[in-house]
Amino acid sequence: MIYIWKELMEQSRGKGLWLSLTMLGTVSLFLLLQVQSYPAEQGFTVFLISLYEVNVLLLPLLCLFIGSFSFWQEKEQRTHLILLAKRESYRGFLLKKSMAIQVVMMGMITIWLFTLALPMKWLFAFEVYSFLAFWCSTLVLSIIFSQMGVFWGSVAANRMQIVGMNLFSWFFFLFLVDLVTLFYLPAVSYENIKAFSFVYFLSPIHALQIFLETSIGLFPINHMSRLMERLIWMPPVGFMLINLVAWTMVLFECSVRIGRRGSHL
Repeated sequence: MIYIWKELMEQSRGKGLWLSLTMLGTVSLFLLLQVQSYPAEQGFTVFLISLYEVNVLLLPLLCLFIGSFSFWQEKEQRTHLILLAKRESYRGFLLKKSMAIQVVMMGMITIWLFTLALPMKWLFAFEVYSFLAFWCSTLVLSIIFSQMGVFWGSVAANRMQIVGMNLFSWFFFLFLVDLVTLFYLPAVSYENIKAFSFVYFLSPIHALQIFLETSIGLFPINHMSRLMERLIWMPPVGFMLINLVAWTMVLFECSVRIGRRGSHL
């Protein structure tokens, strides 16, 4: 709880959290004004998908920078040494710091989305299950990329490295993965599509998108071709959970092992 309160105070005193909230709120408002001309039944789904696509562009980058610079600040100010001197292991410190960053980010996103739900309920045919699926997908997106930001902040040697690593991660998941997928797509067949699916859905962007689209009824999975059944060989929520567990655990362990050596701890 001390770590969470400390993180909240640090983020509230800085500009990153407020700029993020302002940016997300402004984009949400413009999308809301644009979509309100749709019929109430269609407008809700269109708004959720449009807002999620914008979130995919903005939220990973914001989480990467907030997570990485929050951890880097501990290293730069040497405050982590004071905490570690109190018989706190590096793993324990990293776990508590990561959880504090995640809680603050999830709290910010939850306040933003549930505040946005008020005009959505008034303007559209509001569906609770679809909104909760959208909320969960947005939270998982923020958790994975915030943890990735913590990893870069723990291994980087200076601020320029953090900026470069964050931008590369953002470009890799949003653009490079899709370019590589399109390059290998002609070689995909009925025999190897399951292996392709496993690699394809290891990208959190792809896994969360299929989870959201199936949850809100945009992409029904009840009547699919045999090829699509082999592509989506488990419930989309399974792909989401695999990404959540695998990425956070791998990034955390890498932060512990590589970050400890980088900090000479």
